[in-house]
Amino acid sequence: MSDGLRRMPLLFAVLFTVSISCLGQRPAQLAAGSPEPFVAHNLGKTCVRISGPWAFHPGDNRDWASPSFDDSAWPRIETGLAWEGQGFHNLTGFAWYRRRIVFAPAMGAESNWQLGLVLPAVEDAAQVYWNGQLVGTYGKLPPHPVWYDQAGSGITNISPHFPEFVPLGRPRSGLLAVRVWKAPYVYYSFEDEGGLTGVPLLGNAQALADRGGVLWYGWLRANLWQFAIALLSGLVSLLALLAWLRNRGQRMLLWLALYCLHPLALLPISGFPGLLSFRWGYGLVAPIICIEDVSLWFLLLYLLDLRGNRRLVRWTWWMAAIAICGDFGDGALQLFPWTTWPGHLFLSLDVGITIPALIVEAWGVILVFFAFRRRLDAARWFLAVVAVLTDFFQALGNWFSLGVRWTHWNFWQPFQRPLFSVAGNQFDAQSILNTLLLIAIVYAVWCYQTEQMVRQNRLNEEFRNAQELQQLLVPEALPALPGYSVSSIYRPAMEVGGDFSQVIRCAQPADAALLVLGDVSGKGLKAAMTVSLIVGALRAFAETTSDPAALLAALNRHLHGRLRGGFCTCIAIRVGPGGTCLIANAGHLAPYRNGEEIPLESCFPLGIAADTTYTESMLQLAPGDTLTFLSDGVVEAQSATGELFGFERTRVISAQSAEEIARAAQAFGQRDDITVLTLTFAPAEVAHA
Repeated sequence: MSDGLRRMPLLFAVLFTVSISCLGQRPAQLAAGSPEPFVAHNLGKTCVRISGPWAFHPGDNRDWASPSFDDSAWPRIETGLAWEGQGFHNLTGFAWYRRRIVFAPAMGAESNWQLGLVLPAVEDAAQVYWNGQLVGTYGKLPPHPVWYDQAGSGITNISPHFPEFVPLGRPRSGLLAVRVWKAPYVYYSFEDEGGLTGVPLLGNAQALADRGGVLWYGWLRANLWQFAIALLSGLVSLLALLAWLRNRGQRMLLWLALYCLHPLALLPISGFPGLLSFRWGYGLVAPIICIEDVSLWFLLLYLLDLRGNRRLVRWTWWMAAIAICGDFGDGALQLFPWTTWPGHLFLSLDVGITIPALIVEAWGVILVFFAFRRRLDAARWFLAVVAVLTDFFQALGNWFSLGVRWTHWNFWQPFQRPLFSVAGNQFDAQSILNTLLLIAIVYAVWCYQTEQMVRQNRLNEEFRNAQELQQLLVPEALPALPGYSVSSIYRPAMEVGGDFSQVIRCAQPADAALLVLGDVSGKGLKAAMTVSLIVGALRAFAETTSDPAALLAALNRHLHGRLRGGFCTCIAIRVGPGGTCLIANAGHLAPYRNGEEIPLESCFPLGIAADTTYTESMLQLAPGDTLTFLSDGVVEAQSATGELFGFERTRVISAQSAEEIARAAQAFGQRDDITVLTLTFAPAEVAHA
């Protein structure tokens, strides 16, 4: 067998491999040949599309802008299609388009109008040369590139960052060259990209401007619903934020404000293509969607009554942390000059950071599944169903749309097509679900706030009842004590408080009385209920004993185990004829006598240890002596700078009336309940409080 015959199988294999490879490639570019100029006929006040083949070459050489350069050997491709679909797959960086424009001699000589050019869509930035001269730019080319995401605008991408036309001067024949730069691929990239993806328009500059105005009007009309939803959501967000600022405890309103902000925040990115550069848009869209997702999760916890499940709340915080790290980290990559990074470093980071955030994006579906096991009203059922559909549909869209350049999963595209249109506004499944979700959330929030208002009214009624009860337990009018003048003042830090004072006439010994002043740990309704328990027990025990130490011991045994970790400081004094006083102290502030503190032995407060015993001290008052008893709300009054009222200031004013002492502490800065009781020995008169 000859060498030629022996080589036939190998040759056949090579040819078969090449053939299969060619079949698997994208459609090849048009063959090179003699350049065919574009002939402009009767432009007048109109504009025409520069259709047909253009000379094309990857790479970058400024000499390619020259009219004298011979591009006859260059391949030919069409504009209006990405260069990838015409045989230049995975081409990024620079490439040039060239086309000769020919006018009839009479047109150029007799016309006074100005010629202009519009590139409807460029991926990603470009410079326009006319007869070798740079006449316009779209975006900004490297080394510091700036380009714009123009996908899905529905117009010729005439925007504040894209000039309406590139002026070419008076109409005359010449060479049009376009230097195009395509950015490296990102996770958002699609299958066919790069180059002049819109057919260039040539014609009268005024005609091009008029065409742009018509297209803007049509685009605005077709996006009225999107703008309306964005503005309505922004208004709801503002109202919710103002309501939250008035009541910081209503965190649900904060989550509502953050969630409703996202349609307005996304408007400059998706609603106005070309308004923000690609890097700004690509860097902001992930954080905005992250805030939307996280705020929706916490809204669902509130509105679906899931906050009682602590494990679910904890997992929600973990999912929120993962989403924030992923989405904000992905956005932060735009702060770096990643277009100059080697290889596919940025693409790898973009994919690696985004995928974890995409996985946790469906956490809202998990929350709704937990809610299905609960008894929900109509508003919450509506919200639950719409939320799970919206969240699941959006998650699937992101999973199957991102990375489609490499996965080729195009089966999700039919779900993104418009279902119907109203007055030129197209509605797809995602826009319908987003609108329904906004309605469901606003309705559920309204129902939730109505429930909260009813609960708050009930709570206010309970506080009013507690105030009435406390007025009975801490009366403003004190009983008359022969030989003594008694006055008291009570200023709770909230509607009700935990301080109390009692003046009880004793059956034995005759003409004696018990004065008891106390302070329960804590504030508010719980402390007030504890006061009612203590005062009831105090009056019951006073029926059987007038001994201060025995009275405190009985109260201590009664309260032990009932205060749930709390306690009560208390001081009891029995006053008798002739100014004799017997005092026992259970951890309370020592009283003052004529402006000086009385040293007393202090024992444990009530309710801490059941077997605590209390000691008594005897005190003899002289005519005119005044005893001042007060709670720690006076000493612990705090100024705006954080300074405490303190013991020294308290000592200085302790000889004043109860009203003056309380007023001074309040003016300094009340932080706790304030109670002041004064007892003056006045044997010559009977004083009434």
